[in-house]
Amino acid sequence: MKQLKSKISKVLVLYIVLFSSVVTLVLTAIQLRLDYVDGINVIHQRINQIKLTNIDSITRSLWTLDSSLIQIQLDGLSRINDIIFVEITDKNHKLIASAGKVNTSNIVTDNIILSQKYRNKDTHLGTLKIVATKENLYQQLIDTIIVIFISQAIKTFLVSMFVLVIFYYLVTRHLEKIALHSAKLNLSSKPSPLILERSNLKIFQDDELMRVVDSINRMSNSIYESYANLIQKQNELADREAKFSAIYDSISDSVVFVDTERKIIQTNPAFLNQFGYTFEELKGHTTHMLYANPEEYEIQGKQRYHTNSHPNTSLYYIDYRRKDGTTFPSETLGGTVTLPDGTQLGYIGIIRDISDRIQAKKEEQQLQQQIQQSQKIEALGQLTGGIAHDFNNILASILGYSELSMMSLEKYNDDDLKGYIKQISLAGERARNLVAQMLSFSRSHPGEPLLIELPKLINEVILMLRPTIPSTIKIATEIDEHVPPVLMDMTQMYQILMNLCINARDSMISDGMLIIKLGYEANVSAICNSCKNAVHGKYVKLTVKDSGTGMKPEVLNTIFEPFMSTKDVGKGTGMGLAVVHGILHKHNSHIVVESELNVGTSFHLLIPPLNKSEITPAFKDKEHKISFNDGNNKHILIVDDEESIAIFLEELLKSYNYKVTYTTSSKQALEIFKSAPIDFDLIITDQTMPEMTGIEMIKQILQINTDIPIILCSGYSENIDEKLALEVGCAKYMKKPVRSQSLIQTLHDILNR
Repeated sequence: MKQLKSKISKVLVLYIVLFSSVVTLVLTAIQLRLDYVDGINVIHQRINQIKLTNIDSITRSLWTLDSSLIQIQLDGLSRINDIIFVEITDKNHKLIASAGKVNTSNIVTDNIILSQKYRNKDTHLGTLKIVATKENLYQQLIDTIIVIFISQAIKTFLVSMFVLVIFYYLVTRHLEKIALHSAKLNLSSKPSPLILERSNLKIFQDDELMRVVDSINRMSNSIYESYANLIQKQNELADREAKFSAIYDSISDSVVFVDTERKIIQTNPAFLNQFGYTFEELKGHTTHMLYANPEEYEIQGKQRYHTNSHPNTSLYYIDYRRKDGTTFPSETLGGTVTLPDGTQLGYIGIIRDISDRIQAKKEEQQLQQQIQQSQKIEALGQLTGGIAHDFNNILASILGYSELSMMSLEKYNDDDLKGYIKQISLAGERARNLVAQMLSFSRSHPGEPLLIELPKLINEVILMLRPTIPSTIKIATEIDEHVPPVLMDMTQMYQILMNLCINARDSMISDGMLIIKLGYEANVSAICNSCKNAVHGKYVKLTVKDSGTGMKPEVLNTIFEPFMSTKDVGKGTGMGLAVVHGILHKHNSHIVVESELNVGTSFHLLIPPLNKSEITPAFKDKEHKISFNDGNNKHILIVDDEESIAIFLEELLKSYNYKVTYTTSSKQALEIFKSAPIDFDLIITDQTMPEMTGIEMIKQILQINTDIPIILCSGYSENIDEKLALEVGCAKYMKKPVRSQSLIQTLHDILNR
């Protein structure tokens, strides 16, 4: 049947059957109990009837000892319904007679005392035992059970079928429709109302099913509206989450979110890249593992990462440790994250690696220091240039008059006086070299390569250096006097050696040893510490060795950088070794440095030798003996604002039979030349003069006479050099102080072309 197909119908039938069965069992049990009691009562009634009707006769037969009669009486008793066994025993329990047998355990037993009154006394004759069976009673009960169960089953079946049909009509079919309607509900579309096909009787209009239907209709409409709102909210939330995730993942700074126990919940990709961990390695761990200093974890926890911390984030600076053990400085923005209702979610930290910023700051400070140092050097160069100009003029007078004195003493045999004047000349030469070194240091100068005998140069440097070195520092030399000459600028070579010796002096705190070695090596194989190139071949090796503090390897790699100084702040320019590097490589030379901390440092200069076969006449002294009549009365105009120099030059040239006119004013010199331009064969002029510079005067003179040869002499000028002088039209450019023989040789070469 259709109504049995539903689960609820099956359950209903099951409950009806179970209930009916239980009721049947209970009622049947009660009925059986009553029937059993009645059956037992019937058996006892039969036994009682025997007592009333048969006991007296049996007693008389036993008194008369009539055995046959007793047996007949007992057989009669055993044939009574339900009586299966009777026996008589005497007072000693000895069997007198019996009838029947006991073949079941379901029995009822009764013992009756048999006695006879004799002489007014009861005499015990024996005991009559009657055994009745209950088998018949049990069989009756079984038949009753069968009848009850069959009738009850028929009743239960009929009632169940009736209930099922009524339940299906009133409930089940409507439940099926409700279930089908619910199954067809689609949250994406508005549901149609549920309507049941029921009778129009008033009793059905407001029952439980109708209330269920109304509730379902209201619930489905409410669910649809809620679902539509939920979908809208989910879409908005998904859009916000996608935007937030995109923003969160695109943040270049490291971002970490932790719970109230500071265990990591979420990070952005930049955080994982910065620290070198995967998220699985971090999740659930505290940020303690990220701090370079574990104590800072506790300090920050007390300051901002606790339940009572202020909700606003604050900026602080701290060092962190990556997975590989390296650390980095950071700028961290951290604090509490709370909901609008005040619920604390955890803490957030935004970490920015400021290594580059700190390095840039250091570089900026270093650059600022370099600029300041450069400005100091520039100021020193300007001061040096100004001093050098005046000092060169003084030296020109000293050296010039010393040479004139030596020339005047040629006809005398006063060797002592000649020796004195020679010492004056040597001192002037040293002073001139010193000024040249000052000028070379203070301004970029390409230098003038000359053939240099290094043993002689080393001795002169030591002579100049000794007064500047404490007496506690010993100076020793190991010089091979037969090393080949080298091609270097004399002044720059002085500068290199002086720089290295001063650095060696400064590296020795109180006492020590400064050793200068010079030798020749035919098979050098080394790496230049300056240019990092391999060096092979034949070189003159100049070594400056000290017993000072030495240098660490990382310092050794940077000593040739500009403004890099191993000395304390304020005690070095950081330009010495940078200058050495520049000069050496301009002359195809190299430098090898050996240093050991607290032992000392050795600087090995490797300079290409100049073999004798390579020494061309250009490198040899071109001066030859010039007679005192070489001037041939040629007219020379001398212009110099230092009158002592002008007079010296006048005396010098007159001694070589030149006709000389001198003036200390460039404007006056121009007027003199304008008045008689063809009277002069050559002009010698200074560059730096108060009224008009030498170059300005030369340009105007050449406009008057383009063929007049002019020699420009200058002690120092930032605005003029040999190239510019020759471009203007000068025949020769000479540096002050000018050697007398060099000037005479130059005049001879120009005027005898």
